[in-house]
Amino acid sequence: MSLSRVTCIDLHTMLPDEREALARQLYAVHAQIFSGLDFEGFRKYVVERPSWHTWIYIRHNEKHQLVGYTALHEFRLKMKGEPATVIRMEAGTLPSARGRDLTMVYGLMRLLRIWLAHPLQRVCIFAALTHPSSYTFLARYAPVIFPHTSVDEVPPSVMGQMEALAEGFGLERVDDDNPLLRKVDWVTLESESDRQRWQTSVREDTRFYIANNPGYPEGHGLVTLIPVTGPILVRSMLRFLFARAGRLTRVAIGR
Repeated sequence: MSLSRVTCIDLHTMLPDEREALARQLYAVHAQIFSGLDFEGFRKYVVERPSWHTWIYIRHNEKHQLVGYTALHEFRLKMKGEPATVIRMEAGTLPSARGRDLTMVYGLMRLLRIWLAHPLQRVCIFAALTHPSSYTFLARYAPVIFPHTSVDEVPPSVMGQMEALAEGFGLERVDDDNPLLRKVDWVTLESESDRQRWQTSVREDTRFYIANNPGYPEGHGLVTLIPVTGPILVRSMLRFLFARAGRLTRVAIGR
């Protein structure tokens, strides 16, 4: 199988009817990967977010079938009274197409352009991750991520930002005593064997996530923050390319 074809769609250039049609196409893929959101909820969460700007990267296989999407939302907010840019993301890829595209490269290039537009402002990625695969992927390539097994405790200043963002984006707490656990209601559809594989993983990042968010099968999300700077983005790009070089080359040449 060849590499998936990636197309970037700028939502703010689309007419309402076009956005509606796109939302229905994306939801048809989303519903094969996740439960917990009906179409209307998905449309509001992914396509109609009140962001400053939204880009959606869609992936097609060699038969021109839609196999995945990644939505990247740019929010311009104030943190501690100072202008800041906060990135929110959602993604879903059918199992047959995973690991066969360069969407992360496109995403990192987009983040670099956003950072270059505001190099003196605070820029960060904020997420409430609902599956160990998402956290493991980000922790593998992000040089700095909170929370993480390498950090005994999230610095109070960072924790304050994470709590404020979670509240600002309307993420309800799961546990009053744990500000990092939030109700998201995105549940990854997986077999019992797949779930057991994650539960018994020896990867330190995976085990850290499961220990800190045991309720992820119920749609609970672990609040996660990644600072975005030029050097961090370059390091992430190099990590990804080095890690995937062999696999992507084999896929590209059809082996």
